[in-house]
Amino acid sequence: MAAGEAVVVGVRVRPFNDRENNLNAVVCIDMEGPTTRIRNIDTGDEKTFTFDESFWSHDGFEDDGTGYLRPLPNSKYADQRYVFDTFGQRVLDNAWNGFHCCLFAYGQTGAGKSYSMVGYGNNKGIVPISCEEIFRRIGQEKDPQKRYEVTVSMIEIYNEAIQDLLIDVELRPKKGLEVRESKALGIYIDGVIKRPVESYEAIETTIEEATNHRTVGSTLMNATSSRAHTVQIIEFKAVKDGSATVSMINLVDLAGSEKAGQTGATGDRLKEGSMINKSLSALGNVIEKLADRGSEKKKNVLIPYRDSKLTRLLQNALGGSSKTIMICALSPASSNHEETLSTLRYADRAKKIKNIAVPNENPQERLMRELREENEKFKKIFEAMQGGTMPSADEIKEMGLAQQEIAAMEGALAELNKSWEDKVAESREQQEAARMRRSSVNGVAALKKNLQPMMVNLNEDKTLVGRVRFSFPPGRTLIGGLGDESDSDSESGSESDSDSSTGSQPEGEKSPEEMFEDEDESPHIELGEGVARRHAVVFHDNDQNLCTIYAASEEGLKQTFVNGKSLRQLLKSQGLEEVICRQKDKPEAAGIELSHADTLVFGRHFFVFVDHMVCAPEILIASGQVDYAQAKREWQMEQLSGVHESLIVATRGGVLGVSHVMELAEKDEIIESQKAEIAELKQQMVTMKAELDRYKKMAGGRLAAGANMLGELYADELLESQMDEISKDIQKTFKDAIDQMNDVQAIFSKKALREGHLTWRSVT
Repeated sequence: MAAGEAVVVGVRVRPFNDRENNLNAVVCIDMEGPTTRIRNIDTGDEKTFTFDESFWSHDGFEDDGTGYLRPLPNSKYADQRYVFDTFGQRVLDNAWNGFHCCLFAYGQTGAGKSYSMVGYGNNKGIVPISCEEIFRRIGQEKDPQKRYEVTVSMIEIYNEAIQDLLIDVELRPKKGLEVRESKALGIYIDGVIKRPVESYEAIETTIEEATNHRTVGSTLMNATSSRAHTVQIIEFKAVKDGSATVSMINLVDLAGSEKAGQTGATGDRLKEGSMINKSLSALGNVIEKLADRGSEKKKNVLIPYRDSKLTRLLQNALGGSSKTIMICALSPASSNHEETLSTLRYADRAKKIKNIAVPNENPQERLMRELREENEKFKKIFEAMQGGTMPSADEIKEMGLAQQEIAAMEGALAELNKSWEDKVAESREQQEAARMRRSSVNGVAALKKNLQPMMVNLNEDKTLVGRVRFSFPPGRTLIGGLGDESDSDSESGSESDSDSSTGSQPEGEKSPEEMFEDEDESPHIELGEGVARRHAVVFHDNDQNLCTIYAASEEGLKQTFVNGKSLRQLLKSQGLEEVICRQKDKPEAAGIELSHADTLVFGRHFFVFVDHMVCAPEILIASGQVDYAQAKREWQMEQLSGVHESLIVATRGGVLGVSHVMELAEKDEIIESQKAEIAELKQQMVTMKAELDRYKKMAGGRLAAGANMLGELYADELLESQMDEISKDIQKTFKDAIDQMNDVQAIFSKKALREGHLTWRSVT
């Protein structure tokens, strides 16, 4: 028996992202050759791992003028080309030699998986470079008797449903496609489209089409980021003298692993997150079991491939006759130490997996042999039946399975017997028919939709910016999410009712607004977690080309933001009445009018409003007038400045009134929502303590006491929302700084007193 070949494993660390730079993150990763070290900044503990490759892509690079990031002289920076030459070329070499092969990327959300696999701009990833390289090699083939055939499929796995991304969303089966297993065909997806491609441009067009379908499909659950596993399957066939070898290349971009605590998911949203992570957990279990089997300590290990669609699909890649490569993406930030260490352990287990890969034989010859064997089995059963022996229940069941097997093999054989020219022509006819169908059914609607005002998504991942578009047709558009009905109606008692209705109703009767609210209406625009079921309403006056936004619930009033300010803040600043719109018709009370390039935030979903009369969304995004980082900074600064203003108003009066306490309590939600970011600051406490020490020396004992007390009571809130303000005040005047610290300490101490944490006392 041939010796097993270990899975090739590499890890890659990315640069700090904007969020980590703003937090003054500390590097906890170091790499030298194939060795990766990770250090716990708090304890000083260090762990060392060795892989086939450790790609250092954190620093040591420059822009070559075209947007491509290249290494500086004498730098260990691994650019996109180096990663492809190390791993991507190996995948293609294996395919050219007749082996099945698989490359998949794993890592926590935002660790850089998609950058390595797909890339961005001129920094192309492994997938597009591999596609280019395939046709470059085909073009260099000098044997006139040898020809190559390439087909492409693209699927995604979301919530345990496999969807073909080359099928229009409205035509897909609701439950998705099924993964099946055949003795002759191995593991395959029943009914998946295999599109013939004759050039890199054809592959590029196919991938773009699939990506657009993926975005539309994923937004049914999440508005701004696709959290589905994506698999690109390239079937590579080499034909010479009537004989052929077929290699399957699987390029897998796994969804990012997440912690429920970091997303703040609860209730239904937590349940949805659990479903999304199910396949990743199953993959971890499979890798662990395969590692046990590969270590030769345990041979008879049951591998739970059937626990998820992902592991079932990757069964051949992980434990079969495939040459497999795994690249794990790492965050360099100490704040992500736990997740990064988990990823390294994951990769360390994966490198213990061993597969036995053999070159693939002629698929036609194999199918013919398998069909003959199945026919022989049926012949023996029929001969026994003619002799008076009836088959058993198990034999009948086996016959049924054998018939399915034969049908699958006959279909595959018929496909193989088609000429390449017939396959290409048939594919073109299908694409043209689909295009005509979309044009005839959706053409007019699409034209109208593009001429309507819309909101377009903003995302930290620039490849996803502008992918999600929601238009506002004339009339009313309800925006909602995955929240329960209680999210929409909570805290909307008599005050909200008085805002949204006029006059009194006879007892037992309902107003038109109340009757409408009772209807189980689904949102016209459905976003993801963090958004109430009825969140906001947009009214589009087509005659005036004017869009006005209202809150549809108390939650929407607080968690709908225009240019960083909540609807409640905007209405208050403009002296307008708070109104919660539950009726079909536009309220008489004024709402907030939207202008071109306004940023919109619903919960934590970021968009930009686009007026088609001004310019198209592509032009607005390309202009750089708006982007995700700018919108998020604007949103955060408005919230933090709101907290600071509340503190100043309360302290200038000398008394912390009930109204101020209530206003601060409302701001607590903002502070709580940023717990994930604030928690990361705990890793930076060493640096921040040095800053506090400097304050102590400059301002004396009184300031030191105030700083220490605030650090003990509300270190998280202080670091996030007050440090910049205090620092500025100290530079202006020491006395003002001391007064500011006393005021802040008094407010927080009184709040703590109200919660029963401590007794009231002042710094002075």
